Amino acid sequence: MLIFKSLSSSNYRYFFTGQAFSNLGNMMKQVVVGWLVYSLTGSALLLGVVSFSREISAFLISIFAGVFADKYNKHKLLMVCQTIIAINATALAVFTISGNINFTLILSLEIIFGLISGLEMPSRHAFVNDLVEDKAYLTNAIALNSSLFNTARIVGPALAGILIPLIGEGYCFLLYAIASFSVVVFFAFIKYRPAPKEFPKQNFKNAFAEGARFAFKTKHLRFIMLFVAAITLIGMSYMVILPVYAAEIFDGDAVIFGYMTSAVGLGSLVGAFFVGTKNNILGLDKLILIGTIIFGLGLAVFSFSSILWLSLLALLATGLGRVIIFTGSNTLIQSISPEEKRGRVLSFYIMLFMGSLSLGSFVIGFVTDGIGGPLTLAFGSLGVLLLAAYYAKSLPLFRKRTYRAIKKSEL
Repeated sequence: MLIFKSLSSSNYRYFFTGQAFSNLGNMMKQVVVGWLVYSLTGSALLLGVVSFSREISAFLISIFAGVFADKYNKHKLLMVCQTIIAINATALAVFTISGNINFTLILSLEIIFGLISGLEMPSRHAFVNDLVEDKAYLTNAIALNSSLFNTARIVGPALAGILIPLIGEGYCFLLYAIASFSVVVFFAFIKYRPAPKEFPKQNFKNAFAEGARFAFKTKHLRFIMLFVAAITLIGMSYMVILPVYAAEIFDGDAVIFGYMTSAVGLGSLVGAFFVGTKNNILGLDKLILIGTIIFGLGLAVFSFSSILWLSLLALLATGLGRVIIFTGSNTLIQSISPEEKRGRVLSFYIMLFMGSLSLGSFVIGFVTDGIGGPLTLAFGSLGVLLLAAYYAKSLPLFRKRTYRAIKKSEL
């Protein structure tokens, strides 16, 4: 099938399989952590605090992680990071099963997870480019990663919703730990020999400054990075308060929460398969606009709906829109960034995304405690649609600069 063409690379197959375990475990774990925090505290604000702390930790370390991605062996760096993540997951399981878990411990372990995730993310994203020998398959590989991530968004939350009442949060975390160690095993099979890098002999500060200048002075890169950051800040943090909706709007439990997060994942999966069928990056800029409109409208419907099936359809639309935005943006950035600076450019993209997500998570928890979830999300959807209008106005100039960069890259 066309969507699986990038799996012709054996190294990418091992990477893909490892990511399957990682994504499934992470999606299940996030649902369990969210439910456990809300069960322990009953506070939407503390839900936001946990998410904020995790994401701000990733944000702080990702600022510098791109230099490591450009300078050092990405494969070895990923192996070390995944091992630490597996150990962290084991600790979370042990504390919960033993009955010694509390909000402070959850917060501490999530901060550690955020730091390691922020360190490995630029390398993981840039590593895809290294593993896919035929660069014509790059768009497909990135979309396939997204489809994998969003398949996990369907299966992981649904699995968590089933397992929480059956085996409890602690043993759900134990399954996550096993999945995390499996990632290390699959990554060990990757036969990666990086090409010799002509990395200028710069100290860390100069290498960082060079990447920052390029990322933020290149107008088309700056535009797409800031646009994604704004969308994330205003709209993407809605996932944080889904436990509040499940419990208060629909009088539900972990099963309803699992349905809601799975609906987001299903929409995201559809979007990833759609983007993955594209043979090149031409037209992705228009797709990002379409995805933004779909996301904003879906969020608007969800904010006011009190009917479960309608809310699930609206969440499916938000998932569809968000994956088009992120997959399209990621592909464009990787395609138009020079190889020697790609890791650093991706690190600033991730930095802006994680910073916006962390701030948005904190703000949405705070505002929801004050004015309620429906009104909070209604304001968010309005902001997303206004950003879509701004993007539409800027699209002709953005397209001109992007296509010029693509032609230069091909030459």
